Amino acid sequence: VNSKGQLTGCRIAYIYPDFLTALVGNFDNGSLIQAQEAEVQSIMEGENGIKIPVFGRPSGEYHHREIGTFNKICKDLLLRDPYEAKMIEIKESTIPGAKEGIFLLKDVEPNTILAFYNGSRADPEDFDPTTWETNNYKIFDPANLPAGTIDIPVWAQATSSYCGSLAHKCNHSFLPNSEFVVYDHPKFGVIPCIITVADIFKGEEVFVGYGYELQDSPDWYQQAWKNSIFAKQGSTYKDWVECNVKRPIGLR
Repeated sequence: VNSKGQLTGCRIAYIYPDFLTALVGNFDNGSLIQAQEAEVQSIMEGENGIKIPVFGRPSGEYHHREIGTFNKICKDLLLRDPYEAKMIEIKESTIPGAKEGIFLLKDVEPNTILAFYNGSRADPEDFDPTTWETNNYKIFDPANLPAGTIDIPVWAQATSSYCGSLAHKCNHSFLPNSEFVVYDHPKFGVIPCIITVADIFKGEEVFVGYGYELQDSPDWYQQAWKNSIFAKQGSTYKDWVECNVKRPIGLR
C-alpha cells in the first residue's frame, strides 16, 4: 500500500480464489491498470505475523481493466483469464444438440469458482422478445440490477472470436452441479460467475440451472422440464427454481 493506505503502485497483486494464480503489476487505489500473470511461490511471515506472498516472475500478455459497454466487450477478446484457463476447457457437450460445453481440467470441491461471465451490456432498445436466436446468451448484470443485462452478441459466440471469459458456454441441467453467483473480477468488474455446488471430477461437464420463466422459455427447455425427474414426480417448476437457482438467467 502507499502512504495513504491505498493499494496503489507498480508491484501490487490480485490473487485469485485458488490462492496460487495472480495478476501482478500496476494498480491504482485497488483498480487494475495493467498486470501480468504470476504464481504464488511461497509465503513469508512479516512483522506482526502478517503473511506476505512471494511471487514468481510475472510473464505473458498484459491484462487491463475494461468494463463492457453497449457496443464493446473488451479489447483483448482472445486473452484468456489466467485462473479460468486452469479450471475449464471447452469441448463438445454430452447433451445431444447442445454443441459446446464446459469441462473441468481438475477435480474440484463444492464452492469452487470455475468461470466468469463477461460480455457487452445489452441495449434495451435492441431487445426482441419474439426470438431466442439473439437472446440465448443474455444474463443478469449484477452491477446494474434490476434492469441491466450482460450479453454475448452473435459475432462473439464462437471461441475463435471471444474467449476472454467462458461461463456463457455452460449448459443447462435440471440436476445442476454448479450455479451462478456474483464475482468482483479484476478486469471485468462485478459480473456473474460459475461456482460449484457439488464435487466434480476432471473431465466431467459443468451444468447450471438456467431458471428461465417457464412460459417464456424456448421449446427445448420446456420439453426438458417435462422429461425431468422432478416433473415426472409431480414437483412444481416454481419449487424446483426456489431450490436450485440462486439467480435465474431470465431476460430483463
